Amino acid sequence: MLYLSVMNLIARPWIVVALLSLLALSPAHAGMTPQEVEVFKDAKAWAEKGEAEGQLNLGICYTKGEGVAKDDVEAVAWFRKAAVQGFAPAQTILGHRYFGGEGVPKDQVQAVSWYRKAAEQGNASAQMSLGECYGGGKGVEKDFVQAVNWYRKASEQGYVLAQYNLGGCYANGEGVAKDQIEAYAYWNQGTVEYARKKLAALEKQMTAEQIAAGKKRTKELKRELEDKIYENALQKEFAARIAEKPDRK
Repeated sequence: MLYLSVMNLIARPWIVVALLSLLALSPAHAGMTPQEVEVFKDAKAWAEKGEAEGQLNLGICYTKGEGVAKDDVEAVAWFRKAAVQGFAPAQTILGHRYFGGEGVPKDQVQAVSWYRKAAEQGNASAQMSLGECYGGGKGVEKDFVQAVNWYRKASEQGYVLAQYNLGGCYANGEGVAKDQIEAYAYWNQGTVEYARKKLAALEKQMTAEQIAAGKKRTKELKRELEDKIYENALQKEFAARIAEKPDRK
């Protein structure tokens, strides 16, 4: 049996700290670390003040069950609060929730709607997801031209999966003219393992001259993407600074 006298506690103050930490965790927080509980409380405080980022973070806490019991319905409620404020990361996550039917009834039309809102603000993940919806005819009429359009926008922000998908579009002639050289260049950009496998299979269909042209195009495309990624980053930074400036009227 553990016996702690007052003198024991005075002599060992670290025991007091440990006991207080344990007592601070309610039964609802059992099995959670004090750090998780603090993150949850901080997110909740900001969320209840109407801060979109806090609402997003609170939704993530409910999604993961960190600092609070896992609750997908409550998570969606907080994602929605942030999304209706125009916060693109929350709009993207809300789109994912509708697409997969997590915390809400599955509704791919709604998913596309939220993806579009975020994609039009330049969110690369939303652009990628919207492209996949167009490519697969999920929640929207199948349209490979639109799929390529959104893949390209995400690709120009360094989204490697979008670059992979663009490679597939060029390889299959979906939404663009079939072009093995361009497919080779896009599949040769990132470190995605299955892109490497696609590249190896494509090389078997190409002549030595075509492979040489593909390698040359790979270098050109790399520079083009780097320039676009840098340009897009500058535009986002400029837009953020403008948004932060106080109204001088």
